[in-house]
Amino acid sequence: MWLSFREFLGWLITLVGLALIVVVLLLALNRAVFEALALSFPSAIVFRAGIGLVRMSTAARIALNLNKQERDHVISRR
Repeated sequence: MWLSFREFLGWLITLVGLALIVVVLLLALNRAVFEALALSFPSAIVFRAGIGLVRMSTAARIALNLNKQERDHVISRR
């Protein structure tokens, strides 16, 4: 349950980061360079935080799956 919530939250934060990057690009195209520079760093941090959450939940899901396979293997050996 928590893994799915964490993964959903990660994808949501990633999409917010991508939207902020689009805003940065639009500001740069409208020659608002200082505003684009001011928003570029926070948008990159938000995007990377979302990707980090997705990676963490995926790794946890893989670890749980391996743990179940290992447990089933030990049980079948007895």
